[in-house]
Amino acid sequence: MRHAARLRRRSVAAALDAAGLEDAGAALARAVLPLVPAGARVAVYESLPDEPPTGPLVEELLDTGHEVLVPVVLDDYALQWRHAVRGARADASVVRRLRREPTDAERAAWLGEDALATCGVVVTPGLSVDRHGTRLGQGGGCYDRALLHRAPGALVITLLHEGEASESDLPRDAHDQPVDGWVTTTGRVVLLR
Repeated sequence: MRHAARLRRRSVAAALDAAGLEDAGAALARAVLPLVPAGARVAVYESLPDEPPTGPLVEELLDTGHEVLVPVVLDDYALQWRHAVRGARADASVVRRLRREPTDAERAAWLGEDALATCGVVVTPGLSVDRHGTRLGQGGGCYDRALLHRAPGALVITLLHEGEASESDLPRDAHDQPVDGWVTTTGRVVLLR
């Protein structure tokens, strides 16, 4: 299932030109911003090239006065959190997985694994989501473990390319953390609770 979802995503991403990526990023930002309470701290992943583009969303959140946290994936797939940097886009400048020993300066900038407890909204990556909020991730369990630290009542949404939501129920293990809905690159918002 994950393999098929990755193939579908690569196909969708390959079909997007620069203008299509820009439109998708703008649509995501327009759709997500109204879901964020005034003054809320927001956790958002920095997208990779085939993922729904989060750069415009991060910029809009920063421009509207929100504090934005982004993850760093450690070797054990735990997530550390740091403040977002303006101008980060879906390219080689995004450090999603730290594959070396972090520097002292990097460690000093980390906010801890439990930083999600201070966020009102958490935006997660995912390959698909079903009608029950089961999220199909990349398989490392990063976000399932990280979401254990979220604040009670925090809104958790996954960004998807249009057409990636699952029509059928996805497999769900005991450790899988549900999400509250998804937003697509066309600006469609589906909230489940």
